[in-house]
Amino acid sequence: MNCTHCKKPLNRVQYSKDWTLKSCPNCSVAGGTGAHVFRAYPGAFGRTTKRASAKKPDGPQSWCTECRGRKGPMPGTACSNIV
Repeated sequence: MNCTHCKKPLNRVQYSKDWTLKSCPNCSVAGGTGAHVFRAYPGAFGRTTKRASAKKPDGPQSWCTECRGRKGPMPGTACSNIV
């Protein structure tokens, strides 16, 4: 399913232009709004060396902390409100 705002797949991570917000694929798909759900980055996600790459050396987790802990999906900022 694609985001009703940006038309990109909900299950694919998106970042705000300033990289201070990141979408959680699980919150976006399971949240039922039809739009990407953005949360604070990196605070709401965490990092791990296992996910580090040349493009993202800080190793961001894909899902937010709550979704990884099975407490999500959580509310956040809708794609349409991201500048």
